[in-house]
Amino acid sequence: MKLTARVTSRASGASRTTSIYGGVRTAALGLVSVALAALFVVPTSLPAAADPPLTVEEAKSVIARLQTDSGAIDQQYAGVREQIKQGQAQLRLKQADVKAQTDQVARMKLQVGQVALAQFQNRSLDTAAQLFVTPDTDKFLSQISTVQKVNENQNSVLQDYQQAQADLAALEHSAELDLAALAEKEKQLKSLTNASDKKLAEAKKVLAKLTADQRRKIADADKRATARANAAGAATSRQASRAPITGSGKGAKALAYAKAQLGEPYVRNAAGPNSWDCSGLTMRAWGSVGVSLPHSSGEQYSRGRPVAKSDLQLGDLVFFYSGISHVGLYAGNGQVIHAPRPGKSVEYIKMSYMPYAGARRPG
Repeated sequence: MKLTARVTSRASGASRTTSIYGGVRTAALGLVSVALAALFVVPTSLPAAADPPLTVEEAKSVIARLQTDSGAIDQQYAGVREQIKQGQAQLRLKQADVKAQTDQVARMKLQVGQVALAQFQNRSLDTAAQLFVTPDTDKFLSQISTVQKVNENQNSVLQDYQQAQADLAALEHSAELDLAALAEKEKQLKSLTNASDKKLAEAKKVLAKLTADQRRKIADADKRATARANAAGAATSRQASRAPITGSGKGAKALAYAKAQLGEPYVRNAAGPNSWDCSGLTMRAWGSVGVSLPHSSGEQYSRGRPVAKSDLQLGDLVFFYSGISHVGLYAGNGQVIHAPRPGKSVEYIKMSYMPYAGARRPG
């Protein structure tokens, strides 16, 4: 029986987490709500007590999948957090509009009140009588002309005032809705954090069922795999240093920034200086050359221009999994540098080890 079939049959729930890679992207600042239920179509569970124990390879596969799932949820979290940042910026602008509109309504209210007062003061005498008792006829006629002009514009002034009041009410209501939407986003962050933690807890339980010798073998295998990948990456870097740079100077410099972080640990939502998640690493790498990117693999996928797989150049952003839940920087020779997942560190890896989803060139 093949290993994949054995993992499926002997770790029924723990290996079935294929639906959590949906990315969170937003096309508008209107703060579209995220359907968290879509993240967990098939919940992961541990092997039943009656199942035979997993082999080292099977346990390693299950643990890696759970950790990868956790990393994908972390990118869901990053996407929601980016929406919150955008929403907060939008709310600040809207609150400034509310203040400006409030000031305008106050000024218009004063203007309307002055018109009403002028009419009230002159209501007792008709125009002919006032003309008869006024010593300065020319001044009075000038005043009458002004009052008549105001009367002609009174309806317009009142209508403008009423419209300004309505606009203010609409802005205030919109700001209240934005505040409520931000509160919901904060709840989503908490739910996503709990979901990611649950995946890691399940991975720890699988690891705890192994003997000390089995755990040592898994750790040693991970170290050897990382060492091989980094050695291959270093060889690629040496070759690249002797060859003309393929790509923009910015891309090569962004890649150099990422190389300097090799060996530093993955930490959820981290963006340096000593720990990283996948999009935090790519964000800082390109930020080091003056290109601003959001801290979200899904959001980064919408930036820059698309690049064909055959045209990849040093530093290009390479995205993985359906739904865009992982990103790294192209390092040449079919490799990327990335911050992999919980329990791992920044490393080189062959692109072929993960489902390729596309590439972008930010600058």
